[in-house]
This record gives sequence, structure tokens and C-alpha cells, in this order.
Amino acid sequence: MKGRAAQYMSAMMFDRTRIRSRSRIGEADVVHVRLAEEIVDRLALVSRTFERALVVGPGTAALRQVWAQLGVPAVHVSPVAAERPDVVADIAQPFLRRFDLAISINELHVANDPVTALGEMRGTLKPDGLFLGAAASSGTLTELTESLLHADAALSGGAAMRVAPFADVRKWGDGLARAGFALPVVDEVRVSVTYGALASLMRDLAAVGLKGILTSRSPAPRRLFVEAEEYYRAHHADERGRLKATFVFAFLSGWAPDPGQQKPARRGSATVRLEDALKSL
Repeated sequence: MKGRAAQYMSAMMFDRTRIRSRSRIGEADVVHVRLAEEIVDRLALVSRTFERALVVGPGTAALRQVWAQLGVPAVHVSPVAAERPDVVADIAQPFLRRFDLAISINELHVANDPVTALGEMRGTLKPDGLFLGAAASSGTLTELTESLLHADAALSGGAAMRVAPFADVRKWGDGLARAGFALPVVDEVRVSVTYGALASLMRDLAAVGLKGILTSRSPAPRRLFVEAEEYYRAHHADERGRLKATFVFAFLSGWAPDPGQQKPARRGSATVRLEDALKSL
């Protein structure tokens, strides 16, 4: 049992208690607003009318203005205690099968078990309900990761995990399928932002809840960030000398299973040979 417990604890990458008690998400949150606007635009392409939505994620004033464009009565839930002191836990039993639309931003990539988190989102949906989500994906903050690794190596000869690894688009797609969603679809959007100084980037990471959330946190001496910024500026600055930061977001969609849904063709059931199809192009 001790071995299993240790293995389980080692898998707990994110400090969920710290995430729930983190300070209020910054009001000037351009990244979250961009994600919310993208989801609203994608929903506009769906030829369905929705009656009730669940929105999971930060609840700033700027975001509420975007979500108002959904045109659907929505229940908003945030795991941040300062934003919603009445609901601070992860999505679970109270919301089972009450919604025909569920949306999540900035939450799935900080779940210790993303498949379970996706399953909880599916559990909130009525049959044939739609889930739309945005989660940080592989390639996010590569410049910062590289710079901090260089600084650690230069100062101590070693390296510590200071930026969380994020799943790639294929793993997010697998996660949707394993969570039981029908017709899962995942694609990626890259967002590039520039900063005048590393401290500005770190403040924004704190504002979007991505700073200091790892369970295992190594001490970070001030010199570490000085060394990291020097490397960052030498290798990842634009022509104006501003530091480039890349955010890659996976946009996920899937439907709660329903017997009347369209289903993909069974493997091997094609009636036209690939060779013949290619000849007709």
C-alpha cells in the first residue's frame, strides 16, 4: 500500500488546494477573453439551440461580457475561492445532467487527472449535450521553460521543473474519447504575446492562475530570474527587444452520447477503394 500511495502522490502534479485559494484572476485578462471569444465564435457555427449552459473557469467582468454573447442562461462556477466563495470545489455531483451546453476554460490543464475532469464535465450534460473547452497545450511557454532551465543549469548545474508540461493535441483527443464523449474533435490555436520584462510575464501568469501551482516547488533565488531574463532577451526577443511568449491552446469539443446521434462509419466498412477515390481527384 505504501508503494501505491507514493505512486499516487507523485502523480499529483498540481496543488489543487493552492489553485482553489489563489488570488482573484486579473481583470485585464486578454488571454482568457481571447479564449472565450473563440468559443463563442465556434458555438455560433453549431446549428442547435441551447437552453442552459454551465461555464467553468474564471469569472472576471470582462469574461462575463463575452459569455453574455452566448445567448443562453448560464451557471458560472469558478474553483477560485475569491471569485465564488459559495462554490470552490471541482465540478461534481450537484450538476449531474442538468445542462445541454458545458464550457471550460483554464481548468482542464491544471487537473491532476484530466480524463476524470473531462468525465465530470460530460456528467453535467444531458444526452446529446455539447461540451466546448480550451486548455493549455504542448508548446505553451516554451521560451520561459528554456530560459529557466538554462538559468538553473548555469547557477546550480541542475534543473528543476518550474513550468508544468502540457499535453499535446493528440492526448487531449484521446482524453475526450476515454471520458466517453461522442464525436470528439480537437484543434489548436497559438497566441503570441510580448512583454517588456520577465517580471511582467510572471505577473500575468499569476493573474491567469498559472504561477506557483506545482505540488513540488523548488526554491527560486532572485538570481535565477536575472539569469533567465538575460538568456530570454538574448534568444527570444523581437526586433524591439520585447520578450516573446507563446501560448498554445487546444480547443476541445464533444457530445454527450445519445442513441440518435450520427456515428462514424465502422472501420473496414468503406465501399469505395482509396485507389479509386484518388484517381477521381
